[in-house]
Amino acid sequence: MIIVLAHNKGGVGKTTTALNLTEILKPDIVIDQDAHSNLVTLNSFREPSAQFNVLSGLSKQALIEQLKHTEQGKLILVDCGGFDSELNRIAVALSDLVIVPANDDITEVIGLKSFDKTLSEISKEMGTPINGRVLFTRVHPRRKKFDDVESFLNNAKHLSRLTTTIPTRKDYSKAALDGLGVTAHPKTKYSDAARDINALADEVSALLNI
Repeated sequence: MIIVLAHNKGGVGKTTTALNLTEILKPDIVIDQDAHSNLVTLNSFREPSAQFNVLSGLSKQALIEQLKHTEQGKLILVDCGGFDSELNRIAVALSDLVIVPANDDITEVIGLKSFDKTLSEISKEMGTPINGRVLFTRVHPRRKKFDDVESFLNNAKHLSRLTTTIPTRKDYSKAALDGLGVTAHPKTKYSDAARDINALADEVSALLNI
């Protein structure tokens, strides 16, 4: 199974979401395609015995080899950078689930329109529909309605939303200082942030039947 976190726009919470999902789902391989290699850096903060198997700087051929020849029952998570590229499109094309972290302001519709077009182009090239699941991240904890973005999603060809939302909480950065997800850090494992991430992991697991 291959989970890809992707969006043509940066600063929407892809790496934070990737780190916290990795903490729970324990993928066999994590691929960091962000230009800043933030997951590689965060992974280096962990105790050596608890570090994930994080790969970065893969060539096109190496990426295809990793994604196309995944053993039965293995899980791969890919954190794409906030830009459009051939490598990111390959990851999306070969994925079983595309998670699209997005914020809730009106300008987000512009970014999602662009990514919906990207998914349409990948779908045409692959000859099969590629759909992304939008995850509202970095939203106000009390925010429950996202009318502007949801109005767009109702008419989008390749995007729909996840039920879970990930509000802005300081606990994510607190745990990340030690390279940990909020569900693992002693100071955040019983927090609202941990509850949110557990809900996301449950939803992802249900979608993939894992």
